[in-house]
Amino acid sequence: MKMNKNINKVVLKNGLQVIIEKDASCPLVSVAVFVRVGAVDESVEVSGLSHFVEHLLFKGSKNFPQDSLSRNVENSGGYINAATSKEYTCYYINTQKSACTDTIKMLADITQNPNFPADEIEKERGVVLEEIARHFDDPHSVLFDMFTQTLYKKSAYKNSIIGTAKVIKNVSREKIIEYFKTHYIPQKMTVAVVGDINPQKIKELLNQTFGKISKGIIPKSPQITEPKTTPKTLTKKARVEHAYMLSGFLGPCVQSPDIYTADVAMYILGGSRASRLYSRLRDGLRLVYSISGSFMSVKGTGTAYISSAFNPKNKTKVIKAINAEVENIIKNGITPEELFRAKLSIKTDWNFLHETFSERAYNAGYWNVIGGSSVLTNYLSGIERISVGDVKAFFKKYAGTPKGAAKISSAVLLPDNRGKSGNF
Repeated sequence: MKMNKNINKVVLKNGLQVIIEKDASCPLVSVAVFVRVGAVDESVEVSGLSHFVEHLLFKGSKNFPQDSLSRNVENSGGYINAATSKEYTCYYINTQKSACTDTIKMLADITQNPNFPADEIEKERGVVLEEIARHFDDPHSVLFDMFTQTLYKKSAYKNSIIGTAKVIKNVSREKIIEYFKTHYIPQKMTVAVVGDINPQKIKELLNQTFGKISKGIIPKSPQITEPKTTPKTLTKKARVEHAYMLSGFLGPCVQSPDIYTADVAMYILGGSRASRLYSRLRDGLRLVYSISGSFMSVKGTGTAYISSAFNPKNKTKVIKAINAEVENIIKNGITPEELFRAKLSIKTDWNFLHETFSERAYNAGYWNVIGGSSVLTNYLSGIERISVGDVKAFFKKYAGTPKGAAKISSAVLLPDNRGKSGNF
């Protein structure tokens, strides 16, 4: 599928999807491999296994044993990293043009022929257990988990990415390999290559490497749509100095044209210092130290969220004020000036998000793996089409009740009087 004159998307015979972008502006290449497996794919019995597998793929493969992968990347002046999310796991290497062929071969090998050495599994077991301990000591991480579990009751988005210590302590090598073989199949993979390349040669190389991965049986898809929920506020105490809150509501899926309105609407509500929430709650009422809002696009039911920090005594006032701003837009809408500023800023941010080869490879893979590849070519025009009425209708549809009240859920961390947290 031709996306524009420099970007091509092709599907290999085994079902693996490839996105290639040629840009000869500098002699660099970024290669990103996305596997559609993350926290949403995990049952209680394998909670955190997507993240654990991510760690283990760097511990050696058939043709690149032990730490030869990382050494090869460093010797070529490159950078390698990986990440696990709710919906995908990503492995990427940024390197010199001359190392592109080796980079693709290495990434194909670790995602096709990992060794899973028993001794390395035990070492990484300890590393991941330490990460889990730090996760639950970090107020930001705890707050995010609270918030997602407040919003999502039925769908798999309620699952934690980091998983549980119980699973990581006890999971066997055989179970890890079984999980890998279940999800690391070409039909669930996307490879994005961006940089100073010959597209035809890259296609041939990808066929010779990633194209050799055998097809698998696609596992049952998790539930990623969430029914409408009743607004709820969940409060916990932690070692924090101030109050920290995530508030929000359920939004559209990536296939909905409403995702463009969601970005504009949340920018107007809390995306800048000129936004409704910042102007009213921070500059006007002085109720918060900081406040911002955004929308997170995912394959299923999306999340509109508002992050704030404030004096604990202001909790009730802050919640009421946030609800009041949403209700004001539902009732009175926004101004053309607000819409103009939001569109201009969003388009600027979008262009900056695609400034480097690495960012472009990541974004191409991300949108494709969550089922929104058309967003890459339609985003700016989609933003431009949004009207004043669209923004008002968005809040009424997703954040309002039939009577016009706001339906905002919140997760709040309050000080437990044990003193300051080292994480703040």
